[in-house]
Amino acid sequence: MTEREFRLPDLGEGLEEARILAWLVAEGDEVALNQPFVEVETAKADIEIPSPFAGRVTQLHAAVGDAVPVGAPLVTIDAAEAGGGPVAATPAVRKLARELGVNVEGLTGTGPEGRLTREDVERAAGGGAPADADRIGISAGRRQMAENLERAYAVPQVTTFRTVDCSELEALRHELRISPLPVVVRALAEVCLEHPTLNATWTRDAILVHRRVNVGVAADTERGLVVPVVHDAQERSIGEIAADIDRLAAAARERSLAREDLIGATITVTNTGSYGSEFGTPVLNPGNAVTLGLGVIAPRALVVGGEPVARPACTLSLTFDHRILDGATIGRALGDLVDLLQDRGRLRRLPA
Repeated sequence: MTEREFRLPDLGEGLEEARILAWLVAEGDEVALNQPFVEVETAKADIEIPSPFAGRVTQLHAAVGDAVPVGAPLVTIDAAEAGGGPVAATPAVRKLARELGVNVEGLTGTGPEGRLTREDVERAAGGGAPADADRIGISAGRRQMAENLERAYAVPQVTTFRTVDCSELEALRHELRISPLPVVVRALAEVCLEHPTLNATWTRDAILVHRRVNVGVAADTERGLVVPVVHDAQERSIGEIAADIDRLAAAARERSLAREDLIGATITVTNTGSYGSEFGTPVLNPGNAVTLGLGVIAPRALVVGGEPVARPACTLSLTFDHRILDGATIGRALGDLVDLLQDRGRLRRLPA
């Protein structure tokens, strides 16, 4: 048996820390492989963490209520197998560590398979505020959102807009007694089947076109923006999607989202109209080719049959990764989405 130290892993969406809510084991207890041993609170959800190996708990490294950074020790277990070995880090990260005076061999990596990241090195280098400045702490949720934005804006992205006559959309959603959002999510999933590169991810070697349409639905909470995921929207009815969005929104507010609810988005929708915005320029969710923004639905003067008519309408804002999609392709796809939302027959043929 060898003592093994388990450190707080990345729990999704690049979260930086977690607070100990409850220990589910005590020092001296035997723990099984994959047995939950601690419940933690993150900026997005409360999560139980399973043990990565079996053995006897010899030390708990934090108390209930403590905030533990990603990569910091959580528990030591007397286990059957030993870890160890040199720290994995790219030459660029090692160069940064030398410049900042950080010994990489004394660090624990939080990247894939324990790889040391730039953030690990910068965190180890520390930091402070000059004497003539006040220091304001950055919450885990705010830091995660900032890092997502930094990654997103590294991608060449463009936004295009279209106005939609929402008469048929409003009629259908009132009939189903739901908000417009589930109808738009289901319609977008349908359009992805016709334009599959909307539902794609850019990688260094290839464009990955996903067969499953997993729609991230941006939700505003007291602790910042959360993007829970409606999985397999292409196979589900509007009613099922509506129920799932309600469940995810409630879980986001109650901080009870599971890790599975936060991962796997292949395309994203943000309902900017929920707080009265007419339109905006949505930011890409890292790894997605498209983010669709749904503006507020309100009476507007539209030209119908050559005459101005007041009808419920909204603006769709579609931001896309220009490495994957060009203007002509995205224009056709957005046009098809608008046509679907305005066509009574096609809209009502979607599974309700």
